Amino acid sequence: MKKIIITLMLLPILSFSQECYTVTEVSTQVEMEEISKNRIIFGIKQIMEDVISDKYELCMDGKPITVIVKSIEAPTTSIEFGVWSKAAKKTIVKMSVYIDGKEIEVVGKAKSTVESTLIDLNNDKLSFNKTTFSSAVKKAIERIKF
Repeated sequence: MKKIIITLMLLPILSFSQECYTVTEVSTQVEMEEISKNRIIFGIKQIMEDVISDKYELCMDGKPITVIVKSIEAPTTSIEFGVWSKAAKKTIVKMSVYIDGKEIEVVGKAKSTVESTLIDLNNDKLSFNKTTFSSAVKKAIERIKF
């Protein structure tokens, strides 16, 4: 009788428990001069775990998540009008995320802009911005439906 009562008391707790995930692997197919592969992998794993932990639990034996970075693009556009110039760089990150065997393709975009007067940008290009890269990765991860 005692076991039945304990089981009935624990039943609501067990039925409302959240799903548990673990980020098992992050890899990249991208070679960049501005940022090393190890930094890309470490950063994406940290961002992935941060976004997941906002809604779900992280645990060692949870549903496995694998992330593959397919491409990182950062095209620059610029406009000059006399002494005034404006340059914008859009960072686009494309990833494949595998959750419990299911593949999800996600794309994240973030933009950085510089306006200047009488300042010469190096080759009319903006340097690679790690903050913008992180923002693009986070936007891609937030699009995943768990």
